[in-house]
Amino acid sequence: MKKFITTPLYYVNARPHLGHAYTTIVADIVKRHNNQRGQTTVMLTGTDEHGEKIAKMAALQNKTPKELADKVSEDYKSTWQKMDIDFDIFYRTTDPSHVSAVKNALTLLKEKGQIVFREYEGNYCVGCERFLTDNELTATGTCPDHQVKPEIRKEANYFFLMSQYRDRLLEFFEKNPDSIRPEQYRTEILSFLKQPLTDLCISRPKERLTWGIELPFDSKFVTYVWVDALLNYLAATGWPNVSDSSNELWDSVVHLIGKDIVKTHAIYWTAILMALDVKPFKQLHVNGFLLMGGTKMSKSLGNVIRPLEVEALYGKETLRFYLAREMSYGQDSTFTLESYVACINAYLANGIGNLASRVITLCLKNFSGKFPKESLTSDDKLLQQKRLEAVNAWNISFEELKYQNALKAWSELVTACDLYVNDNKPWALAKDPAQKDRLHVVLGVCLQTLQTLATLIYPVLPHASLRLLTSLGISVSDLNTPPQLSLASEERYEFNLQQEVPKLFARVSLPVESE
Repeated sequence: MKKFITTPLYYVNARPHLGHAYTTIVADIVKRHNNQRGQTTVMLTGTDEHGEKIAKMAALQNKTPKELADKVSEDYKSTWQKMDIDFDIFYRTTDPSHVSAVKNALTLLKEKGQIVFREYEGNYCVGCERFLTDNELTATGTCPDHQVKPEIRKEANYFFLMSQYRDRLLEFFEKNPDSIRPEQYRTEILSFLKQPLTDLCISRPKERLTWGIELPFDSKFVTYVWVDALLNYLAATGWPNVSDSSNELWDSVVHLIGKDIVKTHAIYWTAILMALDVKPFKQLHVNGFLLMGGTKMSKSLGNVIRPLEVEALYGKETLRFYLAREMSYGQDSTFTLESYVACINAYLANGIGNLASRVITLCLKNFSGKFPKESLTSDDKLLQQKRLEAVNAWNISFEELKYQNALKAWSELVTACDLYVNDNKPWALAKDPAQKDRLHVVLGVCLQTLQTLATLIYPVLPHASLRLLTSLGISVSDLNTPPQLSLASEERYEFNLQQEVPKLFARVSLPVESE
């Protein structure tokens, strides 16, 4: 059965920054990890393009909302393509097929009596594009995400009767402990659902906002952007033309999101699905914020870093490795250039880069292509065992969403192989003709380890993985064709090395500030 993973649709009021890149990179890593293990995975990403913020921003730039949306959406798409993000679906909420799916869903909800018309007054945050309850505001009365006081708005709108689904939501999340991961976010949602649940305002009057999907049952209103955007996940699977019972993609859907949109996905989205008689998503995977100077990275706060600029300075794929290695999934993590440079130099340049260079250089001078299995010592077998342990630790860490631990296990295998080289001194063995067989065994075991390191790291470093495997004489057809893992059941005792040493990663340094 296919797997289906999604990122949020990124709002086109901002160009892609590291906060967006983090969720997208994790999704790409998970997809490649799954595909490498024979689990065909479809990945969706895209852009959320309607709403009040977009209309206001377009007016400031003397553009139509669609012109602004087209420009920023293409920026996201081209950024992910340049970063070799292997998405299968790039979804836009301005596409006609999406507009049709949204109108279909709203029509069904209205026919079911789940949408009513009433007047409402409350705290409206333009940044969130929704009404906030008093409990959601900070002690000083501001929005916790945008740090500004909401406007008091009174207007008549259509409401989805979300309050009727409180008990069903509570039951669903209590009975499905893996529905929201890490666990702390499920606990947060369960706590929220212990309080009364309000109905959800799902429209905006055209007298103040025309940039949105018109309600199919009232042309004087457009759809609330969050209801509009959330339906992308389901519509992308072919709904409503594909029934719930035969929808293979929806059966396995996992949404990767940031912690700031847990409530909209866990409560709004799940309630809408229940009202549509569609079973809820399989899981929500929630990452924390990427912080700069202790604050969430965002355009409005002016503390953003562009992913392509980072790659241009420090090398392709280094961002993928850093985010997977140094960020603890589910927790807030701080990004600094100092830690970035230290990570690249320690684990990539001085780590796998140096190990691959020294081993393959020695092999090109001293290795005949194969080595005898019968001559392995306990020291050799110990390194082989560590290879298996690294693979097992990697797989377990991915199952537990502890990607940081997977990269630590991989780095520890790099270190173990480095120590093995130092202890067995193949450069010294090469000077003694009587040690020729032992030399071949030492270098062969190192090559086995390099193959495992290269295949294991493929989801995180696909380019570097393929370069290293190619240097070992292992053919891989293209970047998106995952190499097979080297396991004990298929040990390789013969290598046809290319006659060059792979240049994987160079040491980097912090930029020098001009006076």
